[in-house]
Amino acid sequence: MKDQKAELSLDDAIGDVVQQGDPGAIVTGWVISISVKHQNMPKGDGYIYLHSEALPHHSQIGLLQTALDDKSNTILVNTLLEAGRG
Repeated sequence: MKDQKAELSLDDAIGDVVQQGDPGAIVTGWVISISVKHQNMPKGDGYIYLHSEALPHHSQIGLLQTALDDKSNTILVNTLLEAGRG
């Protein structure tokens, strides 16, 4: 039950953030990937992967790929802008 309440709170928080940035937008799905370390395994790392309820796997992968593509494009554009200033 505690996990369910936390997930509902997270879902509400994501909706609030989206509304602040783009009023009227409707959240259709979300994916969060969290990198973690544990004190008992200092040389290891892990990941926690969360997604909105009932989001199909192909949509989860699509959201992650879109985020990676967007980040790559942002880095490329910034690099080109910096090169043009030099």
